[in-house]
Amino acid sequence: MGTEQPRARFYFVGNSTCLDFINTQVMSGGQPLDLLGDFGDLVDWLAQAGILDHANCMEARAKWQGTREAVRAFEQARGLREVIGTAVKRLVQGKPVPQATVTAINLVLWHQSGHPEVVRVQGGYEKRFQAHFDVLEHLLVPIAESFADLLCFGDLALVKQCENPMCVLYFYDTTKNHARRWCSMSVCGNRAKATAHYRRKRLQGRVPEPCG
Repeated sequence: MGTEQPRARFYFVGNSTCLDFINTQVMSGGQPLDLLGDFGDLVDWLAQAGILDHANCMEARAKWQGTREAVRAFEQARGLREVIGTAVKRLVQGKPVPQATVTAINLVLWHQSGHPEVVRVQGGYEKRFQAHFDVLEHLLVPIAESFADLLCFGDLALVKQCENPMCVLYFYDTTKNHARRWCSMSVCGNRAKATAHYRRKRLQGRVPEPCG
């Protein structure tokens, strides 16, 4: 059981770690659904997001699963998600991020711990930052860092929400012409295309009105 892999049930469509994190709140059957139910779900998400490797994931579960500290860290994670989610909603609306948001992000970044290291890559070497996950607060730092990078280095006009009115997912539009409209073309995009096709057929008189 200790080697069981996390289930692939999260959405990674945001092109940004912090956007994928707030995308753990979704709509299902017209009702809001929180994909993060407990600390175990948080660790699953961190693993699937590439923040924790397998060894870190197993260590986090062995060290903290079922503890009061894990419950506290989980609540902190949900609080961070709320802070980032509110800020992203404002960005999509063309509004500035409140100073309180910046302060909250900086409080998380304060816990950053790690070291730089040189790694061999094809054609040379790279210097990379190796994060440490020695205490629970370290788990949330990469999410806060992603949001900080989005604010400081991203084009905030490219932060968008899926145009499906029943979808609440966000993404950073990296398409060439910046015309992305949907969280996923295979889901919301195809659904919108099918709806538009049905409406065109109705206007052309080829589709009868539904009974009742």
